Amino acid sequence: MYKYYIVSIFAAVLSVSAASAGTRDSIGVENKNGKKVIIHQVLAKDTYYSIARRYNVVPKDVMNFNDSKFLSIGITIKVPTNLPFTDNKVSTTPVATANGTDVQNLTEHVVQKKENLNMLAEKYGTTVNEIKKANNLTSINLQIGQILKIPAKVVAEPEKTEVMVAKIDPPKPVVVVNKKEPIAKPVEQTADEEFIEHTVASNETMYSIATRYKISMDQLKAKNNLKDNALSVGQKLLIKGQYPAKKPFTPPVTTTSTSTDPDSNNTIKDPSLKYAASRYGLNQVDEKGTAVWIADADLDPSKMLVLHRTAPIGKVIKITNPMTNRTTFAKVVGKFTENESTKDVIIVMTKAVADALGALDKRFYCNLTYGPDPVENEQ
Repeated sequence: MYKYYIVSIFAAVLSVSAASAGTRDSIGVENKNGKKVIIHQVLAKDTYYSIARRYNVVPKDVMNFNDSKFLSIGITIKVPTNLPFTDNKVSTTPVATANGTDVQNLTEHVVQKKENLNMLAEKYGTTVNEIKKANNLTSINLQIGQILKIPAKVVAEPEKTEVMVAKIDPPKPVVVVNKKEPIAKPVEQTADEEFIEHTVASNETMYSIATRYKISMDQLKAKNNLKDNALSVGQKLLIKGQYPAKKPFTPPVTTTSTSTDPDSNNTIKDPSLKYAASRYGLNQVDEKGTAVWIADADLDPSKMLVLHRTAPIGKVIKITNPMTNRTTFAKVVGKFTENESTKDVIIVMTKAVADALGALDKRFYCNLTYGPDPVENEQ
């Protein structure tokens, strides 16, 4: 009786081993440079040595591939192999059907998480019964990592005959050039670069503006010729594109005076620069020339103040920057003497006036308009 009991237990063990022969300990595979990498979920009592023996690889290779990380139950590691990667599908020898037109392939599929027989039948264009029949399954229960042979039917395609078509380049046009007449080359037109200008608001910094437009602080300072990170409210910053090119300075047309005044023997470029406007019978004075802004302790840089050679103190002058087409008004608070910084200029202004005109440099070209002194007109 004991002999029969031992034999029955041994037979049960063999049946369990045979049933698990079609399964794997892995939960998936990956492709790495054409080689198969097995994804293994660590079980109780698993070690690098036991896992390597299970997949017939070198333990050191498994440890190096996973950076020798600590093994605990439930984590996954990757086992590199020298087997070629076949995308979990290995087709066997095709079997022709009775009519000779359909071909039946047995495809090997590794069961993944959340897969069932209905999904696999729909995926491979077969039925659940055919899959169960090919794998001798008695139920629809599947295990992760289980290998199934799936019959997939494909229609045999007739052999295709490839036709080689020779590509013939079209003949190149022959251009006859007349040496006596020059040939005008076409000018390539490029789209205008987008122009972006930013006006500095309160609480804005060089960093916040550079971050907003996705550029570096060095690029922003180089674009605007800035030496430090100091900014003022209302300051204009060029972000993208270029300002219009500066027009070359054209000196005013010279006129010769025929007056008997001893000073009239000299050529006068602009009468308003030498004498009062009322002396020439003018009701409005227009000047064109170079302006400069300076930082002076006697001038409040935040106010709209200017110094002029001949305009009366207290006069309000209209100033226009033709490069930016901006106009502002400023009050004359005094006269200036010529030195190194004011050489060849017609007006000296504070930084607030220059910012209002959108000046890019300390010296820039401008137009002035103002009325004559009423006292001089009476004389």
